[in-house]
Amino acid sequence: MEYQVEMQHTEKSFEALAHMQYDLFCMGNRVARSLLSLVLVILGVVNFSQWWGILITAYGCYLVTSTYSAANHTAHKLTKQLRDSGLDFPASRYVFKKKAMEVISLPEETPLGKPLAYAEVARLGEDREYFYIFRDRYGGYMIPKAALGEREDAFRDFLEEKTAQSFQGRSAPVVRLLRRLRRRGGA
Repeated sequence: MEYQVEMQHTEKSFEALAHMQYDLFCMGNRVARSLLSLVLVILGVVNFSQWWGILITAYGCYLVTSTYSAANHTAHKLTKQLRDSGLDFPASRYVFKKKAMEVISLPEETPLGKPLAYAEVARLGEDREYFYIFRDRYGGYMIPKAALGEREDAFRDFLEEKTAQSFQGRSAPVVRLLRRLRRRGGA
């Protein structure tokens, strides 16, 4: 089965891609930030009567709320560069074949490099709106779920089988379990 999907980037899609990239490739950073934040908030609350207690409580809270600040900075910088140079946001067609996916630049209809073999995919991600396919920790592709319609589950199964990986995402574990049970029941 072959899938073809088109994607037009926006400022919002750049942010979503940067967030998923952070989630999939910076887990150590995220865990360290969370632990440090917890320690700082507890230490700050215990010493809240001191000026430095208030300061470290605030910094601990900042660490929790600024998780995606570096990712957002990168996405906004790229958006600014595109706007400053007068370029449109990139658009691509993704063609999923038996052994690899091809990326074709739109509207030029120009292939972007050699096809990405499924065995070379570094990670798969998913949120409510998109599937993410990362070729490495520095770049990836977004597939809008809306463009797949009723073929969304079949597409997920196709990529998981071809890449021998599972999609990682922000959905609750119960949602992932229900999705798996529904797919097995339909198979």
